Amino acid sequence: MLRVVEGLGVLFLLSLFFAYLLTPAVDGIRRRIRTGGRNRPISRTAALLLLYAILIVPIVLVWRFSGDAVSRWVRVTAPSSVDLLFSGANLQALNRAMARAPLPEGARIVARDRVTSVIRVIEREARSTLHDLIDAAPHAPWLAVAPVLAFLLLTVAPGFRRSTLRILPHGHLQWRAEEYARDVNSALAGYVRAQTAAGVIVGLFCVAGFTLIGVPSAVSLGVSAGVLELVPALGPMTAFLVAMTGAGDRPVAVIVFLASLRIIQDYVIYPRLIRRGMHLSTPAVILTIWTGAVLAGAGGVILAMPVAGLLSVSARHWREYREVERLVRAHARAHRSEESSRSEGSQRSQ
Repeated sequence: MLRVVEGLGVLFLLSLFFAYLLTPAVDGIRRRIRTGGRNRPISRTAALLLLYAILIVPIVLVWRFSGDAVSRWVRVTAPSSVDLLFSGANLQALNRAMARAPLPEGARIVARDRVTSVIRVIEREARSTLHDLIDAAPHAPWLAVAPVLAFLLLTVAPGFRRSTLRILPHGHLQWRAEEYARDVNSALAGYVRAQTAAGVIVGLFCVAGFTLIGVPSAVSLGVSAGVLELVPALGPMTAFLVAMTGAGDRPVAVIVFLASLRIIQDYVIYPRLIRRGMHLSTPAVILTIWTGAVLAGAGGVILAMPVAGLLSVSARHWREYREVERLVRAHARAHRSEESSRSEGSQRSQ
């Protein structure tokens, strides 16, 4: 049951992500295409249908011609590359390189043990990611639901939100609900912007790094890494596996580069992007991602930041609402006390 809830949460998050990415394109189409004598923009629904018609053909073609290749890569090519990468031959070559390092014997042993433990962690994460990809492969057709949910979010949700707000009592509660919806929307939009910026940054770094290392197809591998960065947890490790299958005779250099990039990205760049987009501190971002990983693995990492943003906005609005209620009650008590004093004064004068 927990896996079903987690899967539904990830699917809804992908739909939100897709909706936020489509919004600028929909607005651009509405600005450029106008109809009628008054030159009015076309409806949001019509703009979305036109955009879907433009996107559906290349997406279907890519899915049709690359589906079997992707499935073979997940089930055959990637596991074989992982087995080859972490084989005893590569570890022996690493041990020989460490033996030639100009270090004291004690320091050389410590460095070798540390490097070996890091390699084991990378191997464990790579095999875990492969296991998650293989488990998720049968559910890939469910990704087609994301564009449908995104369509509903962009067409039906705004009217539903307005109708819901009208049901609430006029005054502070209705205003508070409207502000809450606006802040949640702002937090989720900030998350999408941060994730997109992270994908662009990682893609550019990977293209430059792979080119300098001399990896074949450096540009395509770097672009793939940037696109996969949009999916937290699974994306970066999948990018690592893709890079390993195309690393040629430079797997060690690629591992060192990607490990260094991962440290800088996860602990320096990404927390700053999230801090600007969702107003969360760097320690809070790192702790949130760790908590999601511990509680629910890859799915928890994917859902961690949006859930944290929602909880942050909810807690802030709850505190503000309680504070306003406290001030209203205090004002009401002061007003009653003043009315009581006036009543007693009038009775005494009589």
